[in-house]
Amino acid sequence: MNGRRARVIKIAIGALTLLVLLIGAWATLRQHAHPKASGLASSSARDQVWEDGAKSVAPRSAAKVSSLWVRPSAEVASRNHRRSGFAWILRALGATESQLDRLIGGDAVALVKELKENAQGGDAPSIQMLGQLAFVNCRLGRSLSAYKLRQLTEAHLLPADDRDWFTSTLNDDLAFDKELHSVCDQLIDTNEVNYWVKTHAAQGDGASLWLLTESSTDAVDRAQRLREAAAAGFAPAQFDLALLINGGDEGAAGTGADKIQSLDLLNQAAGILPASKAELAVCEYFGECPGIAIDIEAAIVNAREAAQAGDANALLRIGPHLPPGQMDPNEVAAWGLIDASLNQQGCGVALLTVRQMQNITGTLNAKTITPEARALAEQYWQDYGAQIMGNLGCNP
Repeated sequence: MNGRRARVIKIAIGALTLLVLLIGAWATLRQHAHPKASGLASSSARDQVWEDGAKSVAPRSAAKVSSLWVRPSAEVASRNHRRSGFAWILRALGATESQLDRLIGGDAVALVKELKENAQGGDAPSIQMLGQLAFVNCRLGRSLSAYKLRQLTEAHLLPADDRDWFTSTLNDDLAFDKELHSVCDQLIDTNEVNYWVKTHAAQGDGASLWLLTESSTDAVDRAQRLREAAAAGFAPAQFDLALLINGGDEGAAGTGADKIQSLDLLNQAAGILPASKAELAVCEYFGECPGIAIDIEAAIVNAREAAQAGDANALLRIGPHLPPGQMDPNEVAAWGLIDASLNQQGCGVALLTVRQMQNITGTLNAKTITPEARALAEQYWQDYGAQIMGNLGCNP
């Protein structure tokens, strides 16, 4: 999936559902993530996804069995999915790790009551967290629950073991959705939260300015608030604005001396959002982004660094185009395996679907993946796995 185009559509036409369906964002900006928001990007591994069918994953030539090759329990995967889905943005809005655990771990009612009390006293992180819940999660939660229910009806396409695991993860998610719906209905007053967010936005708070873009239906107003939020140093706003510019929205950058360059925005956000570095790598390789010149060597460096931080999309996209002298095909395949494993563990995808399940198991079991690629994947996982899981908000 072209994460950049999907996010551009989300910002340009206000289709907020895409923000959630692409997380990570919520996992892909995962994952936008977030967010990486990612899913399985195109790679030599993905191209062979259907060769072996969907089977339970087991390592072939890896030196030892590690979490890279082991599918966690449905409960753990579902928890990882929820935590990474919230972590990519709530961390940026000031949430602590304890608050993330409470939100997804059965203490959402008490947490939201606490956030409201703090927000009434002017606490910025509490206001911003409530803004994300009110403007995005509460608004879109029911439509996503309906989508998950439809996925359950398609689960018969999976082998029995995969079907049982898949349905368990979605049923766990649906139980959480029901709890969150109740919290939204009983405790979150969108008008009240909107007042708090607007008050802080008027004071130049970058996170609050960005939150207002989530509820805006006017493209010009949205772009203006993104520019203000980006200027205030809020990384998700810098990234979103760069995507708008790269997607061809000529007005998004502003005019005259105040005109903003996509290159500057991506560099500013890259230290916080691996997806920003991945976007920069794609721009440098393909030369399709205004103001960013083709630089193959820089693209490779940025793609590798983004993958090591948790967003392998750029490397998987440009890697197959590179000759072996510039990048070993086994390296590309190894990152494809890691990407599939992360998705299986509940990280890196916004919402697990039947098709993604088939892609994941097919990739991890593809006969054409070489022993060298599997060994490299194991090496990269040992070197970067804990860092990646931590960045994505999952259990390392």
